[in-house]
Amino acid sequence: MIDKHSRKISYLRISVTDLCNLRCIYCMPPGGTELSMKEEILSFEEILKIIKHGVSLGVNKIRITGGEPLVRKGITSLIKEISAISGINDIALTTNGVYLKEYATALKKSGLSRLNISLDTMRKDRFSEITRGGNIVDVFDGVEAVLKAGFKGTKMNAVVMRGDNDDEIQDFVRYIMERDIELRFIELMASGWKDMVDEDRFMPTSEIMEMVREVGELVPDKQRIGGGPATIYRIKGALGSIGFISAVSKPFCKTCNRLRLTSDGKLRSCLLTGGEVDIKDILRSSNLDENEMQRKLTDAFLRVTDMKPVVHSGKNSAVMNRIGG
Repeated sequence: MIDKHSRKISYLRISVTDLCNLRCIYCMPPGGTELSMKEEILSFEEILKIIKHGVSLGVNKIRITGGEPLVRKGITSLIKEISAISGINDIALTTNGVYLKEYATALKKSGLSRLNISLDTMRKDRFSEITRGGNIVDVFDGVEAVLKAGFKGTKMNAVVMRGDNDDEIQDFVRYIMERDIELRFIELMASGWKDMVDEDRFMPTSEIMEMVREVGELVPDKQRIGGGPATIYRIKGALGSIGFISAVSKPFCKTCNRLRLTSDGKLRSCLLTGGEVDIKDILRSSNLDENEMQRKLTDAFLRVTDMKPVVHSGKNSAVMNRIGG
């Protein structure tokens, strides 16, 4: 699949649920969101059928997201099934880390390649505030469990918010000095009920890098696992590395190779805008034989690929737990 801007599509991000055990202030509005009915959510069988069809069209990389994917019952079984699909060479999962202490070993055995852990503060009280009630000790225990299980290329994502956690940038850096983790500082992308840039809280990568350099010299690092949009550096003596994702100040759309599948069955061309096709309706149509269904699935993938914008609009009409940010 090649879009209108000559980008080859090979990466499918799949939200397996819109449920989450946290209520992060930048992800959900204060009152929460209306959750999908159980019957509206794709079954694992449906997800696997979509993945297999995507592979026939060139998809070779899968990321499992949510909501929080580890709240979905049987998630390790799904990952095991995905890992058995010929043509898939990378399976990653994005999590808030709360359940990793329990799941790390099982995820490793299931065939999961890598983990991304979202963590926006190192402080217990602030974590509780940002997540509206979470316990950061669970996340720290989960990180250690992941390292013990033998995962390589683990990434820790920190969304930097001026006035909320920008005073912790150097604390994050010191944390990965002693751990084999790729710390990634991400520019704030407000979602759903706001414009993309929340001006009072937005902090550009250039300012974040200035604070990191106070800890040590940043040296560009070309060696990495799993690819992605981050620009990677190392600090001398550190076990971990540091990446910067500048989705707002320097959009990386020109290299975007992904499509997104929402938990309720929408195949999307972009996190923010561009368009979508309801692929669940195709799978659940009772009047299609197998050949016609396959043709319609191919058409859906190609239509969404053609919808990909040359660059995102900076606005989003949905919230992250539904899309799988």
